[in-house]
Amino acid sequence: MPLRMVFTAAEREKMAILVNNICIYATQLIVHDGVGFATRALANLAKVKKENEDLLKRLDQLARESGDESPLRLIEDLTRMPSDMAQMLTVVRRCLAASAFIGHCLAQPDHPGITLETLSRETRLH
Repeated sequence: MPLRMVFTAAEREKMAILVNNICIYATQLIVHDGVGFATRALANLAKVKKENEDLLKRLDQLARESGDESPLRLIEDLTRMPSDMAQMLTVVRRCLAASAFIGHCLAQPDHPGITLETLSRETRLH
């Protein structure tokens, strides 16, 4: 496991905040309810981006290397509101993909010496 895939507790907390707010935003797009929640989610994402630029750049690099959706690029693109149903569904798909990527990162062992091979199949999350 590459060392850059090991995240501190504080980084994991910020990643969980990312997943939460990305999912809230996508949910609000689908249900068309609670515009305040979507607005708050966007504000929270902007705050995380501003305060955790290094973490987001690291996630961006990892996402690009693995062909996944970059949370950084998604946050930047969420400033433009989708104008039709196709764009809305594309944004929701990207939110799901970014959340899945972050979830994969969160599921990695939190110690550099632990490899996925040392974990039993029962305890492995992916």
